[in-house]
Amino acid sequence: MPSQHPEDFVPRGTWVIVAIFVALLILIWGSVYWMLLQYGPTV
Repeated sequence: MPSQHPEDFVPRGTWVIVAIFVALLILIWGSVYWMLLQYGPTV
């Protein structure tokens, strides 16, 4: 019998989706921040 409990087991695909989601968020916010730096403060 497997020693892992079903509630403790996390599929590898879940971590791949989470990693892609976090990478997309970083890219989106990074591009927005870069555009703000290029245009300069407008306040």
